[in-house]
This record gives sequence, structure tokens and C-alpha cells, in this order.
Amino acid sequence: MERSFDIVTIVSAVWVAGYVAAAVLYVALHEFGLSGEAVRSGAEAAAIMIGAAIAVDFLGKQFDKAK
Repeated sequence: MERSFDIVTIVSAVWVAGYVAAAVLYVALHEFGLSGEAVRSGAEAAAIMIGAAIAVDFLGKQFDKAK
């Protein structure tokens, strides 16, 4: 079985995600005037929802393979 992603793709994706997160943080703090606490709580909620969606997708694929 051949890998669908190589290490360069993964590193690039992580770097771009970090850069976008930093840009969104700057805009939220300086342009919209949100407090640090508001940004943190929103980021925590988003991370929980994204993590749950990824876990459901991953576990769903694992259970399909077992059948």
C-alpha cells in the first residue's frame, strides 16, 4: 500500500494552519477588539468540535473495517 501523503505535505499543512491561526488571532484582537479570554474560549469550542468530528470520522472508518 502506498502512502497518500508524504512528510513535506504534512509539514506544509501544519505550517499553513499555524500561520492562519496567527493571522486570525491578530485580526480578532486588534481589528475586532475582542479580549484574549474571548478568543481563547472561542478557540477551545472550535477545537473541541473539530476534534469530535475527526474522531467520529476516524472511528466510523475503523468500525466499517471490522465488519
